[in-house]
Amino acid sequence: MSDALADVQKQILDFSMEEQLYLLAYIANNVNKNNSSAKYLSNKKKSYFGALKNKINYIAPDFDEPVEDFAEYM
Repeated sequence: MSDALADVQKQILDFSMEEQLYLLAYIANNVNKNNSSAKYLSNKKKSYFGALKNKINYIAPDFDEPVEDFAEYM
């Protein structure tokens, strides 16, 4: 790790929790999604409601039965 990055990390760790949360919120709100450096953050396609409709092919007949291993917790 470079000295400059280590210095920044040390300064951030010296912040109070409130200051760290504020910094995180600031960074999150200012990331430009069109920026090439931020593309790795949003590579996933967004899922949508009903995306897995008719994808469950099999459910065991005893699916709703209690599991013996968890009997002590019930």
